Amino acid sequence: MSDIRRIPTKRHRDEYDRWVAFLNAASIRHEDNVDATYGVYEDNRLIATGSIYRNILKCIAVCKDYTGGPVLNQLISFLMSEVMEQGYTAVYVYTKPESVVSFKYLGFKEIATVEDLVFLEKAVHGFDEYLNKLKELAHDKPDSSAIVMNANPFTKGHQYLVEYASQHSEHVYVFVLSEDISEFPAAVRFNLVKAGTAHLKNVEVVETGNYMVSSQTFPSYFLKEEADVTYVHASLDASIFRQVAQAMHITKRFVGEEPYSQATAIYNQALSSILNSEIELEIIPRKEFDHEVISASRVRKALKINDLETVKKLVPETTLEYLVSDEGQHLVHELRNGGKYHDKV
Repeated sequence: MSDIRRIPTKRHRDEYDRWVAFLNAASIRHEDNVDATYGVYEDNRLIATGSIYRNILKCIAVCKDYTGGPVLNQLISFLMSEVMEQGYTAVYVYTKPESVVSFKYLGFKEIATVEDLVFLEKAVHGFDEYLNKLKELAHDKPDSSAIVMNANPFTKGHQYLVEYASQHSEHVYVFVLSEDISEFPAAVRFNLVKAGTAHLKNVEVVETGNYMVSSQTFPSYFLKEEADVTYVHASLDASIFRQVAQAMHITKRFVGEEPYSQATAIYNQALSSILNSEIELEIIPRKEFDHEVISASRVRKALKINDLETVKKLVPETTLEYLVSDEGQHLVHELRNGGKYHDKV
């Protein structure tokens, strides 16, 4: 008789080592960015494992002697119930193609497939509903462009990119990543982008929902080589974005250039390859200040050392107004102390 129990990987080194070895035997690299890890045991022997990060299922592996049986279904059903008990209405999983049938049997729906990676969801309000909402938003805008950004926080560099796109497009959608894993909360980032682009009448700011994946939650653990991660991540992003673009009549995507980042170059190359001739990709040189690219990380660094004069030169007035407000100061205080701002905003 099998039972499921939590594996204390963060408290007991021996348990952690056994978990890592089990994953390695299944050709899966371990990943420490998880909230909880569980194991299916039979006669005190680990026969399957799976982890949860927020509402994403990760690092799922089943002993080869138990593949094709009820063990995977037992494990996934348990993990889904754990996610739902936390108040989520959607569960996401990345898996290998050979495991897709098992997940579909449990009600998961495929969103995108790239190479050896399949992205699936089980949701009350899923991807199809998200696309339908986007179609309604775009029904009277037949030829549009798009930008996807995290804006952590919104800088003059972001503003420059949006203004450029605005000048070269009939209509621009700015998608702001909805994942709440950045120093600046999703709601704050979204509002800063809206405020910083309010003067551009042909620009509309849109939430990505859970469908444009950040590098922090992207599952690199079962890809063969670390070097593959950026390309596959970009390919998944492009595959999902292509569906969004079709729903919203988007024919062009703007991205910022990152001449000193090999990862970004690979990412942009993959985007261009996947989007192909359907959607034009235009790479824009980044705006600079004092011979250095303006970036959100540069702003955060200045905030951490209380260099407000530098911050003033890197962010638009709308972002600065927020940063010096009571709410903004609370966030900056958290940033300086190495934490994240978790209060509702």
